[in-house]
Formats: sequence, structure tokens, C-alpha cells
Amino acid sequence: MIRRQAVLLAALSLISAPLVEAASFRDTEYTRYEGAFAYLKERNVVQGHGDGLGYPHNPLSRAEALKVVLELEGSHKDLVAMFKQRMPPIGLFADVDQRAWYAPYVEAGFQAGIVNGYGNGYFGPNDALRTEEAVAMLMRAFRLNKESTEAKYSDAINNVSGQWYTPSINAAIDRNLFSKKELLRIGYVVTRGQFFDIAYRLGIVRDEKLVSYDKPEPEPPAAPPSNYAVQPVTSERPAVSRATDQTLVQYASDKYFSITIPKLGIEKFTVTHPANPFTSEGMLSPLKNGVGHLFGYPGGGSTVMIYAHSSSFPWDTSLFTKAFRRINELKKGDRVYVTYNNHLHVYEISHNATVPAGNVGPFGATGEELILYTCWPPDSISKRFLQFAYPVQTIALR
Repeated sequence: MIRRQAVLLAALSLISAPLVEAASFRDTEYTRYEGAFAYLKERNVVQGHGDGLGYPHNPLSRAEALKVVLELEGSHKDLVAMFKQRMPPIGLFADVDQRAWYAPYVEAGFQAGIVNGYGNGYFGPNDALRTEEAVAMLMRAFRLNKESTEAKYSDAINNVSGQWYTPSINAAIDRNLFSKKELLRIGYVVTRGQFFDIAYRLGIVRDEKLVSYDKPEPEPPAAPPSNYAVQPVTSERPAVSRATDQTLVQYASDKYFSITIPKLGIEKFTVTHPANPFTSEGMLSPLKNGVGHLFGYPGGGSTVMIYAHSSSFPWDTSLFTKAFRRINELKKGDRVYVTYNNHLHVYEISHNATVPAGNVGPFGATGEELILYTCWPPDSISKRFLQFAYPVQTIALR
């Protein structure tokens, strides 16, 4: 079974590196998120990671998002500064460390009515931010919520009537804060690029006193100019084609995020990013209903990791407890099909590796790479088995 050691170390090193000063965001240049990152960096809202990258296709935590929201809105700087100087000895939430960098933002965000936790005494500072939480934070901070709980509809997000987040989604739709370039899904993890893009649009609406965002959708060039001095860190990705080949389309799913591996009999298993990737319970939670996910997302140009069980207790005979038990049978050239956000991403196995538990060396690749990850050998947790695959084709399903 997958446990905390290697996966958690990798998650901490690639997802939650501390925010420090960076000269530029090389991995956002020539992407549709370039303008959003540049806008936020210019205002010192986003500083990036120490390696000069912005990681637009990686998730961010609720605490990181709250910091961005408060600093973008700007009127609570004195409140945050006060809490940085003098934190209450007892926190508002049981899972917030009053000594952590994010604690003053949680105190200020709560006092300003921007966040109120989960309702059970917990805030989840390290939980991956989800779409509806991202929009609610922004709309509350800018005091733009609508009263109506009758959902407004948009091709860019699946809004639902009568939910706690419906007024916030309505307000964001009114102001055209969602790009038509992709579909955001309620209940799913939002990437840094997606969140910063919404924040950027909202900032432009505020700065220019607009009724709604009215700028053209960004159309980044397919490749940098020939005299471009610093090449993007992401590898060249396959061009997107239309769904005309029924041989491949049969592996696509109507789910937002799923995986199919024909050779292993894995058919359209649901892929879920853990709400909290920093505890063993959080990491194991997605495996009850499918397989888990860490790091970047398909088509994003960075490492995509999908993990699953290779063994189980004798009494546990559910469908997913041994999903990756035969993962070593995959050979070079075998294909893996991942459906994500109405696209079918086709990967081919390139090689595999067996590493000790806790080894994070395999997670530093440049460019897009799919890693299938499990404990090894079956019925043991001493090592980890990894299959590596590279993208060969992307098909738009709508």
C-alpha cells in the first residue's frame, strides 16, 4: 500500500516550496497564464519559487490562496501586519499552527469575513484549493457576492443552484472572470494558473473600473521566437487534434479526470487529487474510489503522478485495492490513456524503476512526464515501483 514516506516528501518538495523572490517565471512564458502571473508579480502578490518558476499547472493550498487574495485586495494589510507582530496564543482552528507563516493571514481572513473554515473547527491550511473555494474567497474579499442562489450558467464552469458557493459563482460569471479556454469543475482542485487567471481578471475589473472583464482571451504563440534567449522549461507538447479516431476515443471517459490502461484491465478509473496530501489518511482517501494524483495536470508540461495500491488486506476485495499490482507488466511502447478536462491524453511507457521508499530523485524531470507509482513488491512497503511515460497525442473530445 502507498504510505506517507516517499509521496509526502515529493509533494512537499514540488508542491509546497516556500514562496521566495524570483527573477522571472520561465515556465509561464508563452502560455495563456503569462499575463496573469506578470500582473500579480508586478504587484508583489506572487513571488514564485526560488527556482524562478511559477508552476502554473500545479495545485496550491488554501493557505497560499488566502495570502494571494488578501494581498491582491489590499485593504487588510494593516490587519495582517498587526497579527504578524502579535498573534493570539490560541488559534481560531484546531489545525492552524499559530507559529506558521500563514497564521496571520488566517486570522485576518476570518476577521474580514473571507474565510470561516469547514464548520467543524478545522481550516485545512494545507488542503488543495478547490474551484468553489477559490471563487468564494475572491468574491468575499472584493465584496461582490450576489444574494440569489439560483445558478447562472456558463460554458466555463458547472454552477449548481442552492449551494453555499452559488452566489459567488454567479458574481464571477457576471464579471466574466472565467476563461472560455477550459472548463472549471465544482469540487475539483484548481491549479495555480487557473486561480491566478481568475484573480488577474478580477484585478483588471477593479483597476479599470469595468462592469466585467472585456479583454481578449490570451492567445500565446505556439512557440517562442527564434531569438528567444531562455527557452521555456516545459518540453514540447503534442498538438491537440479533434476526436476523429474511434480506435482512440473508445478509451476516453465522460468523467472529468480518469485513467485507462488496457493491458492491465484498468478501464476509466476515477483520478482524484487528495484534499490533504500531507497526511497518510489524506493520501489514501482517493484510493477508496479509484486512484490518486499529485503534482501537475495532463497537458500542462510538468510531472503528472498517478498512484494506486498494489496490495490489500485479505478481507478487502474492493475494485481498487490492487489496481497497480501488475504494473510491472507494462513494457516500453504500451499506452496509457488519461481523460482530463474534455481531452484524451495519450502516453507511451518509456521505462521503469524500483527505488527505496522515501527516494524523491525521480520527481525532478523537466517537461511533461506521467509517472505511475505504487508500493513494491506487492504486499510490501519497502520499495516503490515507477512506470514512466511521455505524451504522444492529445485529442479534444468536444
